[in-house]
Amino acid sequence: MKPAEDFFVVPYRNIPGKGVFATGGLKFHNDEDELRQKYARAIQSVRLEALLGEAALWVLWPSTAAIWVFPFLVWRLRIDWAILADIGVFWAIQIVTMLFYSRSLNYGVFILGNRALQALAYAAFAAGFWLAGTPLKVVSLAVWLILMAFGIVQVIFVIPFVPLLRRLFERTPADQALRFIARQYEPGKPSAPGSRPLHR
Repeated sequence: MKPAEDFFVVPYRNIPGKGVFATGGLKFHNDEDELRQKYARAIQSVRLEALLGEAALWVLWPSTAAIWVFPFLVWRLRIDWAILADIGVFWAIQIVTMLFYSRSLNYGVFILGNRALQALAYAAFAAGFWLAGTPLKVVSLAVWLILMAFGIVQVIFVIPFVPLLRRLFERTPADQALRFIARQYEPGKPSAPGSRPLHR
């Protein structure tokens, strides 16, 4: 089995005093030195790059779930109601992912988060809607996938509420995920699949 870090390692950029930015722009509010001190016990078992990558993947769950649910909502509801319902799904998953962490579910994002697979599924739904004589639903699928894939919906519906999330959870989604994940790698906790101590 591949070590967990082989799945999750992600490049990052450190800006001392400002934070760490993982590939894709996800920000962790502590810089590298602070993170290494804060999660020193976890880093005995797994590299910082893997912790950051695992956290970066976990915070994709709300948008990933919303992308996959939307075609089914459009199939059953009017477009405007489907959009509102999908935003509700997005926020429900956002809250849930800040309450717990599951490594097994995180592996699922590797599959469900694949843009090519999402596009293929949307194309299949679009073909069905076109044959059913509902071209507006085809357009809605294309627009929604683009907005979600480029993070536009997330910016509109998450960024303005980050202060509220920090008040409720004392951390942003990325920092909350990193905290949960680091705990699982601490000595005495069940180790990650394939993880191994790092020898320095």
